[in-house]
Amino acid sequence: MVGMSDRPLTYITVAKVEEVLPGQSRPIQLGQCSILLINEAGSFYALQGVCPHQDLPLADGKIWKGVLDCPWHHFQYDIRTGENLYPRRVYPLRTLPHLCDQVRSLQTYPVQIVGQEVQVGISECCLECFAK
Repeated sequence: MVGMSDRPLTYITVAKVEEVLPGQSRPIQLGQCSILLINEAGSFYALQGVCPHQDLPLADGKIWKGVLDCPWHHFQYDIRTGENLYPRRVYPLRTLPHLCDQVRSLQTYPVQIVGQEVQVGISECCLECFAK
């Protein structure tokens, strides 16, 4: 899991609970941080919004049973941890070293619900870019 727990965070309201229905996602741009907010069966998750494979947006990806499927080349990620599930678990990286950088995990962001607002915890870097 690639989290942000070692950095100071500021929580920013990004949506109302009713705006992102279960099974849906919403792309969010906070400064230079591209984030994908996901509602999976009423639980919210926030991930890096760009696939590391070819730096393409994940906004139209399908979500199924806790897995986000990249709409471009079907790389798959665990929405809870950001871990790459495909192709990492299918192809041996020791025999295909060029895949190593492409299958890195997605950055994850903490999410909290305050009243009916969905808030994402972002680092100072994102916050500085957001304020500009």
